[in-house]
Amino acid sequence: MSSFTDRAMSAEVSPELFAASLEAIGELPADQRGSFEGRAFRLFRLLEERDEADEAALNAFAIQLRLEALARLHDDRGLRAWTLPGDAEGADYIHADVVAAAAVEPLLAIDDHTVGFDLESFRARVLADAAVRGHA
Repeated sequence: MSSFTDRAMSAEVSPELFAASLEAIGELPADQRGSFEGRAFRLFRLLEERDEADEAALNAFAIQLRLEALARLHDDRGLRAWTLPGDAEGADYIHADVVAAAAVEPLLAIDDHTVGFDLESFRARVLADAAVRGHA
């Protein structure tokens, strides 16, 4: 992986920013939501709107990597109990504890072009966070 990718993998993303990113991307038309460019453009705008445009490229990429890792868990059915079908095609409702975990759980390099979360560690974090708030 490149040094930029390594920096993005270790960049801090707050749960609030990650949740706002999911919401902003969820509001995009399906064709833009499904494209890297559409999501990236929306993330840059969101960072600007939140006055967090410093290192926007790094932060937008960090969010994108976390989105991809979360989608990979979802596609592998690793989050089945924590999601509900959404109103729009290809969009699901994700429990807030999952969103918070996706913001802070360490990213792992799966191969030279793919990042993800460790499923067991991710589940443990979600359950621990949910239990603290009485949601588990």
